[in-house]
Amino acid sequence: MKKGSALLRSAVVVIHAGAGVCALFSGLATIAPPRTDDGRGWLRSLYVASLTVLLVTLVVVLAADWNSIDLTTRALFGGLAVVAAVMLYRITRAYEVAGTQGEGWQEQYIRHVAFTYVALWAGFLVIPALRLPYPHLTVPLIGIAVLLIRGTLIDRYKARGLT
Repeated sequence: MKKGSALLRSAVVVIHAGAGVCALFSGLATIAPPRTDDGRGWLRSLYVASLTVLLVTLVVVLAADWNSIDLTTRALFGGLAVVAAVMLYRITRAYEVAGTQGEGWQEQYIRHVAFTYVALWAGFLVIPALRLPYPHLTVPLIGIAVLLIRGTLIDRYKARGLT
């Protein structure tokens, strides 16, 4: 890889990581259904922007590295890109549900946002788990843990009256 290309790739990776950190913090504030007086609109916007930057930078790095990575790595990161696209779809659906406020909108909103937030954490945990001695065990365990955490988050908001 040429020096300029390596520098550009590194910059994109740093932007990706920064967007991920922003999403982790802003996403937590986004899980609760919106209220007109909650003052969290800017955090919701930051979350959506961060998720968008995560997807775009992931695709840019994947495209840049495509010829130098093996098939397994292509499949893994391609899968992560698909999950990121689904996350953007789900957060868009959450906004639509909140905008219409039909019957059961709060639970639907929470389910959409919780999916995106937990998937975000899964992405952060799966990559390091691949470097552990037994990734074929640690990655599925992380998947199970992520699903349990998602259920706990949803149950927490249900118990609080979905607000």
